[in-house]
Amino acid sequence: MRLKSYSVLIAASLAFSNCGKDFLEEKRDSKEVIVRTIADYQAVLDNFTVVNTAAAIGLNLTSAAEYVLSDKDINTWKGQLPYEVNSYLWEKEIWETRESLDWNNSYHRILLANLALDVEKTSPANAAEKTVYDNVKGQARFIRAYSYYQLAQLFCKPYDAATASSDPGVPLKTDYDVKVVMPTRSTVAELYAMIIKDLEEALPLLPEKPVHTARPGKAAVATLLAKVHMQMGNWDKVFQYADQALKIHSVLLDFYPIMGQAMFKADYGVSVPEIFFWAQGAKPSSTFAGMVVSPEVLALYEADDYRRTLYFNAAGGFKGSFAGLYAIFSGYTSAELYLIRAEANVRKGQMSLAMDDLNELRKYRFPDTKPALNITDETEALQFIMEERIRELYFRGTRWEDLRRFNKDPRFATTLTHTFEGKTYSLPPNDIRYTLPLPDNEIQLNNYPQNPR
Repeated sequence: MRLKSYSVLIAASLAFSNCGKDFLEEKRDSKEVIVRTIADYQAVLDNFTVVNTAAAIGLNLTSAAEYVLSDKDINTWKGQLPYEVNSYLWEKEIWETRESLDWNNSYHRILLANLALDVEKTSPANAAEKTVYDNVKGQARFIRAYSYYQLAQLFCKPYDAATASSDPGVPLKTDYDVKVVMPTRSTVAELYAMIIKDLEEALPLLPEKPVHTARPGKAAVATLLAKVHMQMGNWDKVFQYADQALKIHSVLLDFYPIMGQAMFKADYGVSVPEIFFWAQGAKPSSTFAGMVVSPEVLALYEADDYRRTLYFNAAGGFKGSFAGLYAIFSGYTSAELYLIRAEANVRKGQMSLAMDDLNELRKYRFPDTKPALNITDETEALQFIMEERIRELYFRGTRWEDLRRFNKDPRFATTLTHTFEGKTYSLPPNDIRYTLPLPDNEIQLNNYPQNPR
């Protein structure tokens, strides 16, 4: 990222913070923004537009084969937003000189998190201020870890303990000084170690119940720790953190009473109480008109599954985002936690406990007459959980992450396909195209080694 652009992001982030700009001051000589009090640092993190509405899931969504586009739509968007169509078809060339919003948005959040960590230069005056102080530090570390985690799922190889110390990661920016040149690429091992360290340090600093879903609390931190360890295959840790989060937030929304609604309300969890951390990303522009759910995905829903009706219209268009019609929800819910803990229990040989979690979730997604699950075979259970994650978490960016980790196991390896103008495009399991190339401008500006494609 250009140093000039980086400084513009700082100014823009602070100037347009939802909390206003009355806490800002400009130096007359350098026009640098000054943040002075603990409350000021909290206000930096309350920039909802940057922190909560710009999740880096755009190419997760276009790459995961959850939907199909017509030839007409592909041709239309290939000229306007080539990186969306190129990732949809898993082309070798992705960017065609365009910049990556997923990359830029992640480093924008990282910049704010690094700035907010300067709160450590202040001293709380009393117990109330100490609570705010701890909150700022915890939120900043979560936001930084959350951003690096999303970058890892796009621009780094899937985590492999045997190669992580040599596989290229992403640049680990730990300051906000625009005069400091962006560092070189880390390794995947260094990247994951930093993510885990940030989260482990954040966990004791944050409350169980934040003041609103836009701020992370302990449940959000524990959930992200569970997701990180899922990618690493550390199933004892996955269970530990998913269980910890569920002890804080386990409520589920009964889908039956809302079956007649046209779409979910974008009210930040008020009408969907299972949400405990709110995040969303922009809906890919190429999906606004002609997108329909993949037939293979739609076939996974049983006829009496409430999600089929609530998520899709009669034509197969997606209307089930918790963020409303024009944005894609990518935050954390207790439903996802039940699926994470269920998978951890299967991996640990605790089949009965895994069935308890799956059946608890499905009570809120099917009629009362639905028979309970009683799967005793590990392979069958993992296959079911993989498919249940597709059904429950449709179009949240998680499918791409799941493909990257499930493909490591030949039992669950999946080949993705699309058709365009009579030609079949495919992405075999473990293909190098599961790691996206770094944006062209970043390679040119910083001379980073490029990912093979």
